[in-house]
Amino acid sequence: MLHRYISQIPCHRKSERSFHSLQKYIPLCSRCTGILLGFLLFPIYFLISPTFILVLALSFFAQVPLLIDGFTQKWKWRSSTNTLRVSTGFLSGNGMALLISSSISWIIS
Repeated sequence: MLHRYISQIPCHRKSERSFHSLQKYIPLCSRCTGILLGFLLFPIYFLISPTFILVLALSFFAQVPLLIDGFTQKWKWRSSTNTLRVSTGFLSGNGMALLISSSISWIIS
């Protein structure tokens, strides 16, 4: 059942960039896994209330490592690892969750 929901997420699903658990392929790349894990902090961000300018800055800068990792890998300047992919994905997911939760709080108030 979980596999059906995961298969709906847009992802390239390359085996060499995905995690394997107990010799089974997890059909989601490590970067997308990190982004989804970062979204888990979404409810926590409703408890804090930083200024919207700070939220924009933090959310923007949280995307920079993912962009650097992704583009330097795409341009074949270096090779990335699954650990780095999941870390930059997690940071990016945190930034997106912060922006979304702050936007919702701002709209509601």
